[in-house]
Amino acid sequence: MGYLEALLPLATAEIISPMAIAAIIAILLSPRAKSNGFAFVGASVLVTLALVFIAALTTKGAGSDGSSKDDMIVLVLGIIFGLAFTVLTVMSWHSRPRKGASPKEPSWLAAIDGMKVSQAFGLGLLMAATNSKNIPIDLKAGALIGASGVVLPVVIGVCILFALAASLGVLLPTVFAATGSATINKYLQEMKAELINHNAIIMTVLFAMLAAIEFSHVITLLLSGAV
Repeated sequence: MGYLEALLPLATAEIISPMAIAAIIAILLSPRAKSNGFAFVGASVLVTLALVFIAALTTKGAGSDGSSKDDMIVLVLGIIFGLAFTVLTVMSWHSRPRKGASPKEPSWLAAIDGMKVSQAFGLGLLMAATNSKNIPIDLKAGALIGASGVVLPVVIGVCILFALAASLGVLLPTVFAATGSATINKYLQEMKAELINHNAIIMTVLFAMLAAIEFSHVITLLLSGAV
């Protein structure tokens, strides 16, 4: 069950997705809040589940016998994802607004008010399928699940649970907003502004943490002499 512990920080990292959260908040502040909100969330969960499940099937059985070949697979994956998160850290840092400049709200956020349910679903698909942070996280999670050696029904169940947990960042606001509370509505407006203002810094710190986690696993594996 060690792979479940490794999935927790990955799910947590995916939850912290400023632009996705800003998008769902904008949807929840729009005229078709409830229907569009759940459409967006459903699309996000589906894409996450698909990526995780594909990666799990691709690596299913790797690592189940604890051979040195399996350790080498884990090592290579750790290096690849570590480097990927390092590159994303640098890119995110350079994308931050320069001193004195104000972050601009993406134009697609302003167009959300007039969206239909199908368009909200499509936006959810597009954002999830092109998210440079979440895609490597989903692939890493799937690789861990597939390499755990558990039977297929368990693989499917864990993939579903991970997809739901990783989507809490957009799922929880949608559920809370469905209550129609004015207090929650006010909080969502304030949160949206903060996420847009600090998106680059949040993502830089998050990518750096993910890179550090991956390289720590690589170093631990090398020091153990398993490869």
